[in-house]
Amino acid sequence: MMKKKHINRKMNIRKRTVGAAVSVLSALALTFATPMSVLAEPTDDATIEQQKKEQEQKEKAIKEEIAQNQQQLDNINSQVGSLQNQQNAVNGQISALNEQIAGLMGNINILEGDIATTKAAIEDARVELEAAIERENEQYDATKTRIKCMYEQGDTNYVTLLILSSSLSEFLSNAEYIEKVYQYDQNLLNEYQETKKQVQALKEELEEQEQELEEEEQDLLSQKAELDGKVSNLRAISADYESQIAAAKQQANAYAEKIRQQNAQVKQIEAKKAELNAQSKKTTTAQTPASSGGSGGTGGTAIMTGTIVSAGPNAKFHGPQYQIDIGVITSAPGSERGKEVCMYAIQFLGNPYVHAGRSLITGTDCSGFTSLVYAHFGVNISPGSTYQSTQGRSVSYSEAQPGDVIVYPGHVALYLGNGKVIHASSSATGIKISNVNYRNFTDIRRML
Repeated sequence: MMKKKHINRKMNIRKRTVGAAVSVLSALALTFATPMSVLAEPTDDATIEQQKKEQEQKEKAIKEEIAQNQQQLDNINSQVGSLQNQQNAVNGQISALNEQIAGLMGNINILEGDIATTKAAIEDARVELEAAIERENEQYDATKTRIKCMYEQGDTNYVTLLILSSSLSEFLSNAEYIEKVYQYDQNLLNEYQETKKQVQALKEELEEQEQELEEEEQDLLSQKAELDGKVSNLRAISADYESQIAAAKQQANAYAEKIRQQNAQVKQIEAKKAELNAQSKKTTTAQTPASSGGSGGTGGTAIMTGTIVSAGPNAKFHGPQYQIDIGVITSAPGSERGKEVCMYAIQFLGNPYVHAGRSLITGTDCSGFTSLVYAHFGVNISPGSTYQSTQGRSVSYSEAQPGDVIVYPGHVALYLGNGKVIHASSSATGIKISNVNYRNFTDIRRML
């Protein structure tokens, strides 16, 4: 209960932070609602330069806003990741409880089998008891008949029988007869007493079995009640986390949409700048920025020349591993949405690798790279290569499409198509292009 209250307090803080940021973004939406002014055909270089300066100022202002909003989005994504980590921990506890429940159900099944066996044994004991009682009655009736018959016939006086013997031989014969009759009566009596003992033992055993059965039935009911309580508690925990995560993702999606709108605004400005450059230089060849840039060699954005996208001048790394022909992406089979994800990702070629970093410009790690790229499109996946290896759905390599996440042991990369991936590789190489089989991968996850 204390853990649940703690989580609720954290969620309230997040909601207040997100609410303030969303208010700022709502104000920015008014800017997006105002159409950009259409540039009139410049009449001289001074006019062109002035208009270029105005566009650059607008671009700088919007990029500053994007950086601020991206930081807010990164914070929310971090909070979502933290919340999902907590949910994963609870899910681990749920799995452990499910194992206990499975063991409990096994014990219940065994107990029900024991109860059925005990009931069958009780029924057998009752049958034996009825047979013993019948045997007791038969022995009793036989004894009464034997005694009655012997004493009703005039041979009741054993002494007279011996005295009237006419010879020693007859005397001995009569004595032996008397002894046999006595022994027979004694045997009947002993058997009768033994039968009574058996009947009594059966009765006691039956009573003990009945008592044990009642106790086992009560224990079974208690275990079932405990099981019902555990199941109810698990469902409540699961529903609570599901609600909290859904609310956090909704907030993150709102930020992602605002950033998407701001990036669209930047692209419009860059298009106007390119038009002005073309007019001032009187040339059809242009190199246009793909997105927002950085400075100081700590990170930047790629540039496009023809169909080749290369690490920009402010990127930390340069070389063949930091450029890609966009035809690799566009010619691959797959969805347009997945290709848009890849086109966005290659803008950050050459930027640094930073363990646990949360910026596509100043640095991030492998799972942070894929998480941040997808967050730009409103798709929230948890940071951490282990978590990402279980998200989305698994596909085979023959089904791989641009935008799929390639899972390696302890590492993830973004599939571009035609056997190429982009990934935040290491601190020594940063964000670069590699062959998909540069090392053995274990799975491919589709997030879209």
